[in-house]
Amino acid sequence: MKKLAWFVGLFAVWLSVSSIQAQTDDAASAEAASEDENADAGDSNASTSDARDEGSATTEEAAAATKKDFGHGGQFGLRLDAVWGYRMVFRYPESPFCAEPDTSKTVDDQQQFCGHGGPWGLDAAVSFAPLDSIEPYVWARFGLGGEEQTNTEPVFILGAGLRIYTMSDAPLKIFVEPAVGFEFEGGAGDELYDPAAPGGWDPPDAADYAPEYKRDLIFHVAAGPQWDFSENFGAYASAGLTLGILRYIHASMELQFGVQARLP
Repeated sequence: MKKLAWFVGLFAVWLSVSSIQAQTDDAASAEAASEDENADAGDSNASTSDARDEGSATTEEAAAATKKDFGHGGQFGLRLDAVWGYRMVFRYPESPFCAEPDTSKTVDDQQQFCGHGGPWGLDAAVSFAPLDSIEPYVWARFGLGGEEQTNTEPVFILGAGLRIYTMSDAPLKIFVEPAVGFEFEGGAGDELYDPAAPGGWDPPDAADYAPEYKRDLIFHVAAGPQWDFSENFGAYASAGLTLGILRYIHASMELQFGVQARLP
């Protein structure tokens, strides 16, 4: 009986030791599995981070490669625009009349200062830009009709100027445009504007008056925005002033709307 009790006790001890050993092995296995999962997760996060970094770098490189430069440096340009202005004229004594003369008055009593809307014209210019921000050009203005108030032919101006751009490499830029030129048109031949002409009116002081349609020196300045739709084409608008000083002192407050093509 004692031997049986001793055997049962020994068997119970063996079961206890076996159970403890099994629990220890299970815990070690679980810990090892957890470490493997954490390592796999770390590797996965690292791979994802690397992929994101590579994708970001690729996106930045693509954006840099596709960014366009809208500067005009190294390009030839051709501009064409429509221009209209409100004209103000202050006459010298020998200047042509600036409004239809009043035949009931003498030459000296005719209107000395006039204001009126001028006829529409077209401006054309050829340019070359050595730098993005500087664009010298030569230009011409062609009137679409004569000016009845001053009895002159359609305006014809030849000159040269310079466009100075701000934000020169952006699609939307602002320019300032100073220029000089010479005005060549002459009188339109209306006898009413020349008292000495046959068939004209005959004021008492007609002999002292000989209207001079002088070639005029022109100063022009304008400013406005230009929007370049591509590296080779753009549109612009400007407001400015054109001033002459020889034929009479005259100024035209102008609006212009045009387009520009550029190569290469």
